[in-house]
Amino acid sequence: MYYFRLLFTLFYGVSVGLLNAQHATKERVFAKSDQTEIDSSQSQQIQIGNVFITGNRKTKERIILRELTLKPGTSFSKNDLPIIIQKDKEKLINTQLFLEVNMQTVDRSDTVVDLVIQVKERWYFFPSPIFRLADRSFNEWWANQGRDLSRVNYGLRLTQYNFRGRRETVRFLAQFGFTKRFALNYIIPFFDRKQRNGLAFDFSYRDEKNLAYRSIENKQAFLESEEILRKSYATNLTWTHRYSFYNRHFFTLGFNHNSINDTIALLNPNYFLEGKTSQRYFTLSYLFTRDLRDYIAYPLNGHFISVRAEKNGLGIFDDLNRFSMRASYSQFFPLEKNFFLSSRITGVASFPKRQAYNNTAAIGYQPDDIRGYDLYVVEGQNYLIHKITFKKLLFSKQQRIKSIPVPQFQTIPIAVYLKTFFDSGYVDNEFTDPENTALSNRYLFGGGLGLDIVTYYDLVLRLEYSINDRGDTGFFLNVRADI
Repeated sequence: MYYFRLLFTLFYGVSVGLLNAQHATKERVFAKSDQTEIDSSQSQQIQIGNVFITGNRKTKERIILRELTLKPGTSFSKNDLPIIIQKDKEKLINTQLFLEVNMQTVDRSDTVVDLVIQVKERWYFFPSPIFRLADRSFNEWWANQGRDLSRVNYGLRLTQYNFRGRRETVRFLAQFGFTKRFALNYIIPFFDRKQRNGLAFDFSYRDEKNLAYRSIENKQAFLESEEILRKSYATNLTWTHRYSFYNRHFFTLGFNHNSINDTIALLNPNYFLEGKTSQRYFTLSYLFTRDLRDYIAYPLNGHFISVRAEKNGLGIFDDLNRFSMRASYSQFFPLEKNFFLSSRITGVASFPKRQAYNNTAAIGYQPDDIRGYDLYVVEGQNYLIHKITFKKLLFSKQQRIKSIPVPQFQTIPIAVYLKTFFDSGYVDNEFTDPENTALSNRYLFGGGLGLDIVTYYDLVLRLEYSINDRGDTGFFLNVRADI
């Protein structure tokens, strides 16, 4: 536990130091308030007259205006105006409603300008077939599961973004194969006139005939059966509150019901603890985020803060009584000559000390990992991870293919980054399985080289070669950004 605290102090100090250095050189904007995020200078004041929006064939105009600092009638320093325009462009791009956003001012007089916004909307309806591996990553399937093609899920996912032109999202998923799953998700970002409050509803069901019932030597051990080994039902209702541009609050009330086959309880009595075969509980959680990243899908500048507190078990059922807190801080630094540096620290603490195997996922389970330990999992009640990436933009361009019949897909952007990285972490587990002790309660680290390929619709392909402190090496492929 001493080393856990020492690492936390060290990495916290590093992150705060980097943040202060960044603020000392670049943070002139965003000091007045969360609502305007502006530090006006003493130069000439410019007033925004009219705001004209074009290209929004589906998106309601009020959804776009909600994201703008530059509103009709507001006044700003002439020196600050270009910076504010850039920030407003980033906010519109980060709604993930548009492929392109262009903003320019048109002079009406010496002190009044009109704002012209041109947007190019994305393709919003995605009926997509499901054909993906059931394992936690491609690398797990390739190396630990012997490239078994039977470990595949298939089905159909229907996603309607920007439903009704109000930035609402509706998702339906029907999945079969290795894991049967059905899910429905409906997100309403705003339901009030001031566009500050929203709602989200989730329901999911899954059953599994091939289940990871424990870990042995820090690798998942699976049991396959003709019978269903686990069933899970979950439903959640979330109220969201967004008062300012960058701060969001999420309050969630949910119910979970998990059940396992008697065989799983015999093989691992700690799966739900004490040989139980059922786990029912209500959940109450609060999540706060502050997001000042330039581009949320692949950020190169800004920072992101996330703090979550969750209570599982509200006294109605006693199958689970657990409290957890999670905090994460990321900072992204643009350097000279297309070099970039990023740092992220994540810490999780949970109680009580003795918990079920089902509730102690730590390193190796999304979204938390240590590069170099891609083939391993580590369970524990508390953990800390620090990740640093240094990269160079090799090239970035857009290729237009007019023969593609859908205009939203004709322009293909692609950017390639060469990177080096170093990750480290520590998992605290006071009740380690005797067959699973190698990676718990010790300092872990890994590093290496890689390429990130970024293309349209937020697709990021990561190619990485890494080595860890045990001397394990490997080439790993991932299809999500490490942010």
